[in-house]
Amino acid sequence: MAYLSSKKIFPGNWAEPLNGWYKNIDTTDNSTNDSSAGGPTAVLAVPGWKYFQQRGYAEVTGKVGAKWNASDVIVPSPYRNDDTRTDITGMVVGGSASNPAYVYRAAASVASGWDDGRVASGVYTDTGNVISFGRSNGGNPTNNTVVAEACAQANIASTVDGTTDGGSNAIFFAGGSSNVSTAPIYYASGTATGGALEDSTSHYQVAADTTWKVFTKDGANATSAVDGVYISDADADAGKKGYIVVEVCYLQQDDAPGYADIEQYLANRTVS
Repeated sequence: MAYLSSKKIFPGNWAEPLNGWYKNIDTTDNSTNDSSAGGPTAVLAVPGWKYFQQRGYAEVTGKVGAKWNASDVIVPSPYRNDDTRTDITGMVVGGSASNPAYVYRAAASVASGWDDGRVASGVYTDTGNVISFGRSNGGNPTNNTVVAEACAQANIASTVDGTTDGGSNAIFFAGGSSNVSTAPIYYASGTATGGALEDSTSHYQVAADTTWKVFTKDGANATSAVDGVYISDADADAGKKGYIVVEVCYLQQDDAPGYADIEQYLANRTVS
């Protein structure tokens, strides 16, 4: 189930990254968890528009024989001491035909750790592949060159030889490797008329709940997941893990104002 609504905050009321975690709550005792008003946190940075920032990670734990080429994103719960508020598996951008969301940024990086003995030195995949964070199309990655996909997809590339620790045909993605999507910005290109605003570099419209995932694929414009990502034998044997850390940012129109927005200003107000 995707989130049902969103929490709203206003500039000045928040001093940390926005929280993409949510919990759909059962308030009618029918076990459907369909009565929540507590979705991801959005900030009304511009009046009339809700801005969202979801962050999460895909975990890499296996050696080359246990590599994966597609993974759901874990959205971690901020309530680490409450076992009823668990991590969410699956990063969903919510939108509808009547109120679409518009993705303007995707970003991904390989976690570097803090030399605390928990995080692998990096991750590996086969030569020529990229680690891609983007929209899932029926479980498959999407072409980065299709309309607006470039603004909603991040592709980490590497040419670092990884054959010493990663095996034959391997490339290495060191901790700290990263990429961000194309910015949907109209800007001057150095000519008198500036650059044209093209469909390929506009916001990606989400008109139905859509999942973002991490893939390995054969280049940014590939539409199928291939090979896979893994960590070195030494890191796996030491109990370390690799992490692909991701972020998707989007905006959506706020709800129309209602009675609650004007009630306090009406004449003959009665307080029970």
